[in-house]
Amino acid sequence: MGEMTFEITHVEQIIENEIRQGAIQKVIAQTYALAIKSSYPTDWQRVNQAIIDRWSMAGLERIKKLAWSGKAFPGASLENDTL
Repeated sequence: MGEMTFEITHVEQIIENEIRQGAIQKVIAQTYALAIKSSYPTDWQRVNQAIIDRWSMAGLERIKKLAWSGKAFPGASLENDTL
């Protein structure tokens, strides 16, 4: 049996909606991390601007760090592909 692949689509709308609903940065980082792993095209400029508009450049950097490190999902990591 082959490897199962998961995709997340329309990340821009998802993150904008999460922000409107008051999601914390860790939740945004989880969505961001899923988008990094997805092959579906993402408008990163739009996503990053929505995050900056809500928090700041420092907030975007925190979210990116959480997403790339795997710390947004306890026990998982993008580095060892266990997300």
